[in-house]
Amino acid sequence: MVSIMNITVENPYALLLLLTVPILAIMMTSWRKGRIILSEKIVNKTIFDKISVRKSDRFGLRRAITLFAITFIIFAISNPQLPGAKQLVNKESSDIFIAFDISRSMLSQDIAPDRITKAKLFAVKLVESMRSERIGLIVFAGAAYVYMPLTNDYNAAIDFINGLSTEMASYQGTAIGDAIEVAEKAFTQEANRSKGLIIISDGEDHDSDAEKAAEKASQGGMVITTLGVGTERGGMIPDNSTGGANYKLDDQGNPIRSKLDASALKKIATKAQGSYYNIGDNTESLKGVLDMVSKLDKGEYQSIDTANNFSLYPFFLWPAAILLMIELLMGMGLLITKKQTHEV
Repeated sequence: MVSIMNITVENPYALLLLLTVPILAIMMTSWRKGRIILSEKIVNKTIFDKISVRKSDRFGLRRAITLFAITFIIFAISNPQLPGAKQLVNKESSDIFIAFDISRSMLSQDIAPDRITKAKLFAVKLVESMRSERIGLIVFAGAAYVYMPLTNDYNAAIDFINGLSTEMASYQGTAIGDAIEVAEKAFTQEANRSKGLIIISDGEDHDSDAEKAAEKASQGGMVITTLGVGTERGGMIPDNSTGGANYKLDDQGNPIRSKLDASALKKIATKAQGSYYNIGDNTESLKGVLDMVSKLDKGEYQSIDTANNFSLYPFFLWPAAILLMIELLMGMGLLITKKQTHEV
């Protein structure tokens, strides 16, 4: 869609067809001249003058009507629209924050293609499965912060998820406790509302305060579901920052193997009346998370909704139809009351 001065054009490329209108005008004029030249060659001049082929006023009018009709049809196809009226609407929903681990260990390739890509694909599928919930995003590594506030704009949420990268982390770590506290503060601004937190992480090197933070959040009414990303066997962490090494190395120069800490994630979920799932089992994980979401009490909030845009295409289509009908009747000789001249 393209917006011009508050008017939205649904099919802007259709307007390119307007370039054909002058071409059609030239072709129609050339065709008319060709008919006249042919008639002059095969018809006696006296007869030719009598049937008045050279009188082109009526042809010019019919041509103009046809071209205007085509122009109106093109505008109708482009479907210009006026914006709908905005209105304040009361809605019911539960609020969900997705806390996303963006530490470097999420680059491990023990699950294909790598942990962070697998997690992003799952998160997108989760958002697409939501119905009326408001969704927010928190990212964490060595620290946590709100990446996207609560919204019911799922397309925006998907765009934010697709934009996640380990490069966004200022310093490394797995501050799950910080992520829970950030979610608590964000939820506090939405009093008396149901609260759900979904943590997507490999759980590795998590901070020791995570379980305490989960228990405290649970007392405030928050339900936490954790999703493990990776395998307990683990995998090396790609590192392109050094010239020679392909993987991140420890102090002894050995490749670091990052492993999923499922036990830690299970404990965090248990402390907050939630459940743990491994993201590798896509179907079960998605079903479990959606089940948790469905059980959350829904609260009421006000949202500014915009009514559907008002399409203007009928205001172009009807004039086009009327003009074509007039042209048809003129061709049949039904609209001219005075004596007609014959056309070849």
